[in-house]
Amino acid sequence: MARTRSNRRLDRPREQVLATTLEMIAEQGLGKVTIASLAARLETSGGHLLYYFGTRNGLLLETLRWSESQYAEQRAPLLEQAAAGTGDLATVLEFAGVFLPVDERDPRWMLWLELWARAPYDAELAAAQRELDDHWHDDLVVVLRACLPGIGDPEGLSARLRAMWDGFAIAIVNGGGTAQREAAIGHTRATLTP
Repeated sequence: MARTRSNRRLDRPREQVLATTLEMIAEQGLGKVTIASLAARLETSGGHLLYYFGTRNGLLLETLRWSESQYAEQRAPLLEQAAAGTGDLATVLEFAGVFLPVDERDPRWMLWLELWARAPYDAELAAAQRELDDHWHDDLVVVLRACLPGIGDPEGLSARLRAMWDGFAIAIVNGGGTAQREAAIGHTRATLTP
């Protein structure tokens, strides 16, 4: 007897695909997330996913953008504190906590690392990553200016902090886990306090 595939209609197709992609990255690692495995999990067809996202890279990039929009929402209260003049060093440390991976299984950072490796060979991907990074930079500069007014060069400090956090993020995801995350917060505090 021939087996037929029943393709399920998704309630919120884009959000469900992107959320499921992140779930699968957390569970299996990025290398095992294929269009076929994602389609099977969603009970839809690979062709349907390719129609909306074009390629696996397109899907991963859209997943990253979607994930980053959620992190922008997490940064919003910190920007509000800065705008209200109620932020301080703790606000900057909280910003670092939003930036850094939660632990070694953080799917957002697994995705970032994979796409960083592909960016030198894909101009669209490289441009998108720079754009997302620019959002982090702009928000951090706002927080630094408002919360640490005597800091000096907030633009340069943002670049240095994000470079440090990127390095710690790699260490966290590569097995350092929460101990490396705590070290990153501690080094941030030491960098920002005289």
